[in-house]
Amino acid sequence: MLIRSWHQLAIAALVIGCHQAVMFSAHANSSASAPTALKSMLAKIDTAANQRKLPELLRYYSPNFTTSDGLSRSVWQESLGQFWQNYSNLNYATTLESWQGGSNNYTANTITKITGVQTINGRVSNLRSTIKSSQKIVGGQIIQQQILQERTQVSSGAKPPTIELSLPDKLQTNAEYSLDAIVTEPLGEDVLMGTTIEQPVTAQAYGQLANYKLELLSAGGLFKVARAPGKSGDYWFSTIFIRPAGMTTLTQRVRVVKGR
Repeated sequence: MLIRSWHQLAIAALVIGCHQAVMFSAHANSSASAPTALKSMLAKIDTAANQRKLPELLRYYSPNFTTSDGLSRSVWQESLGQFWQNYSNLNYATTLESWQGGSNNYTANTITKITGVQTINGRVSNLRSTIKSSQKIVGGQIIQQQILQERTQVSSGAKPPTIELSLPDKLQTNAEYSLDAIVTEPLGEDVLMGTTIEQPVTAQAYGQLANYKLELLSAGGLFKVARAPGKSGDYWFSTIFIRPAGMTTLTQRVRVVKGR
């Protein structure tokens, strides 16, 4: 079986979300004190995205726009257009958490919530995504962007499993960690199958299909003790559960840093 679409959600969230991480100091300002120009820009980006007006949206992205995942403006633009074709009824809602700067030169932390529906051969999939990101804005255009946290759920069927996932947002290289993914509702006589996938976040991975093999589960979830990757960087950890009446995939971005 194949998975792909939720990896494109990170691109979708880049509608508002740095080649290097933008770290906020103790002097970061609250959203309440944000300049009117900054708040207006974020609102207009949400509006353009919700109305699927790509040319209008691109006005707020520098021709030299890059992301920490290695995406250029042209690659981001193409992938976003494809994502909009795949999902109908998309809705973006962005909240400004904090900001720094002045004179039309800002860094901003935002949280973007995305919901949408996809229909393929009569099968309906519902998506919910929450993404925290940081962006550098100069002259009214975003020039750099980094996803700081990301969790996306895609569910389909009449009764998809409800997943409760416990997984750290950050791990040290080669460190042991625990992943607990529990199906919260009673399964009754239902058979439950599932698995987990770990994949590095790269520009190339956004367009790739990842294979996975399901396992028959004897309990209502996955309980895994594993070792973090030996290479630092961002990774997607995806948990997949299937029961006769539905399927749910929950993907979380995890940052792996060099251990001491």
